[in-house]
Amino acid sequence: MIEVAYNNMAETSVAVPVSISPSEPDGGLSSPAPANRREFRGGFSSSICDIFRDPSRRTDCCSIACCGVLSSDRNRYLLFGELPPPLWRRLLMYLIIPALFIASLNYFAVEVTIPANGSSYGNNDQQGDNGDTTTIKVAPLPLRLAFYAYLIFLGIRGRIEKRKTRTEIMKKLYRERAEARGEAVVDPNQVTRYIHQHRLDVIRAHSSYSCCYAHDLPLDDNNEFEDAVEEDSCSRFWDCLSKTFWNACCGMWCQCCSACAIAQEEREIERLTGNLEPKMDYITFEPFSEYFPAIQHLNETQTRSFVQHAKAISKLSVKLLKNLAAVLAILVLFALSDIDKNFTFANMIVLLLTLCQAFFLEYLIWWRWNKFDISFDSVIKFFACGFLLTTPMAMIFELVVSIVTGLISMVAMIFILVEDSELLDKLQTDPKHAMKDLAVGHPALFIFSLFLNAFVIAALCEEMIKYFGYWMVVTPDLLPQKRSNDANNGNGENTPNTKSVRSTGSGITVAMCSVALGFACCENLLYVFGYTPSQSLGVEIQTLIARSIFPVHPLCAAIQSIGVCRRDLEGQRGVGIGRIISPAILLHGSFDFVLMVAAYLQQVQKIKEGNDDDSDIPKEDDSDAVMSEEDIPTLVFSFGMVLVGYIYYVWQSRAQAKRFIAMDRTAAVDESSTLV
Repeated sequence: MIEVAYNNMAETSVAVPVSISPSEPDGGLSSPAPANRREFRGGFSSSICDIFRDPSRRTDCCSIACCGVLSSDRNRYLLFGELPPPLWRRLLMYLIIPALFIASLNYFAVEVTIPANGSSYGNNDQQGDNGDTTTIKVAPLPLRLAFYAYLIFLGIRGRIEKRKTRTEIMKKLYRERAEARGEAVVDPNQVTRYIHQHRLDVIRAHSSYSCCYAHDLPLDDNNEFEDAVEEDSCSRFWDCLSKTFWNACCGMWCQCCSACAIAQEEREIERLTGNLEPKMDYITFEPFSEYFPAIQHLNETQTRSFVQHAKAISKLSVKLLKNLAAVLAILVLFALSDIDKNFTFANMIVLLLTLCQAFFLEYLIWWRWNKFDISFDSVIKFFACGFLLTTPMAMIFELVVSIVTGLISMVAMIFILVEDSELLDKLQTDPKHAMKDLAVGHPALFIFSLFLNAFVIAALCEEMIKYFGYWMVVTPDLLPQKRSNDANNGNGENTPNTKSVRSTGSGITVAMCSVALGFACCENLLYVFGYTPSQSLGVEIQTLIARSIFPVHPLCAAIQSIGVCRRDLEGQRGVGIGRIISPAILLHGSFDFVLMVAAYLQQVQKIKEGNDDDSDIPKEDDSDAVMSEEDIPTLVFSFGMVLVGYIYYVWQSRAQAKRFIAMDRTAAVDESSTLV
């Protein structure tokens, strides 16, 4: 992740105390905003509701990733000069200690017998209506209370830090407004009183789940400062959602994990610095100027030594590689210790093969074909973003969207049950067999549900999140570049860009594919070790091979890069996120939909034959079979879908490459005429 530029905060004016006339309303605390700037609640120049309103902003995506932790670290560093805590401390507080609590809760839990209907918990003498009982494990009350208290402590601690940051920003904004009024000094008591008057806004802005004010309108009604922002489908959808659901239904603006407030604070810090160009990394806060000249020198000299490219990386990339090596070493020791019989050294080999599959594709896409279009440092950052940030974001988004689509499918099922009373009665007495009858008798319902699952839950969410994963990472490779010697000598203002448009476009494609490979690698690990029903080593290898044959995620990312290049390099401003991700959604959704429908039809056939999982008819164990005859048509069709997607990408990419060559020639002619 890359940091937005920040000038020294000493350049930001800090006023000296002065008294404010008490005759002014609120002691002058609600005075007009500085010229050419609108003022919203708390003195901010943008609304807390403005997240995703401007498609060109990258910081809005950063405020959602990792619950806004990285953005909060950046904000505290800019305001207070505080470096983020070391990784080991965060792992200890937010991962190791909670894991130890959970392990202790499970270890010290005692079995308690309760009625099967769940009533009268704690009274073992009372049974259910039919006398059935069930046994559950209950952890000791003091241990549970300690665990809950620790979680509350973490929540309160995080909120205090976030509110401190927001309060400091509001103080700077108040001093800025005082200077705009022509005041030489500002009374600290007036600043304190202003913050006290807005304390409720600060509290609402930073809560685990909060409902802020419904309308964050500017304090003045003057519309002359209204800026026209080019919208895309994402910003229009967000605006529609905020004006309908949050405003009409809830009457307030709802947010989770302070994402909207953090995004608003990031936007304000950008404005306060007076420089919106990116210049440093997240986490390490290392300026681009400290490591990028070495990278640029490798590109200009066409150095082909991988060792030299591996040396020219930032502190952030070094930290990511060290953490990867440490995690792998710990996993190897854990596998050799035989603590968990389900994760042996053979399973560790499968894990390494999963990583190697992604690294091999990365080698082909970057080093083999585009080593001088984007640096090894950038590849590491984009891959890490896809692996560490986009995967959790996709899981959360898919969970929320699946709830909505599940409600839609449930409504459709209700209409069916209303007309079929026999099926409704069976659903109450024998729900498993009723669902089988529903699957056999009403295929349209299940196919519609699979359509939503494939195109909305999987394709839409994942392709959108992968785009966000690319968009929130800024690297110097994809910024306009000058010759390294001119830039180092301070003569880079009027020097031409040394990187061609075609090379920049190739770099964008590699960057988006790197995010997709990181995402796919993490997803493959989840499928191999988490979603596989059997713990058999053979099944894990089969799952890995099956998911490696069809590289849908990097292919869809490459297709997305065509649209991104149209917008950012060719200047087609009408190309928004909707047009960028639509072809990828169509390919990804069609691929998943075919697989889902094929699996559904096979299961229906098994139900009709009485050979499904719940049948009493014994069947041959086929858990180690690579594929059945019924899988071959699906495999062929899936391969055809991937082939069609690849042909589409090659067709579009070659046409775009011709346009890039023409643009580079035009730029060269213009440069020559300028020199003459």
